[in-house]
Amino acid sequence: MSSTLQERYGINESDAVGTVLWHSLNESGGIDVYDIKFGNTIVRNLKESDIEEVSIKEHSHQANRDDDPKRKLKK
Repeated sequence: MSSTLQERYGINESDAVGTVLWHSLNESGGIDVYDIKFGNTIVRNLKESDIEEVSIKEHSHQANRDDDPKRKLKK
């Protein structure tokens, strides 16, 4: 995270490495925004350009099909 954003959100240098709590996932499998916890501070909707990758733990998501009977339909 840039020093400007650290200052804006009041994040100390000791908490500059955060933990991803959530990320978006677009149709092509890319991530648009992240919610990240830095110490006791949660910063939402950070763009990839706002953060610097330090340690990556990759995972995958299965595609949800509209015709899957296990999928709950929104009313």
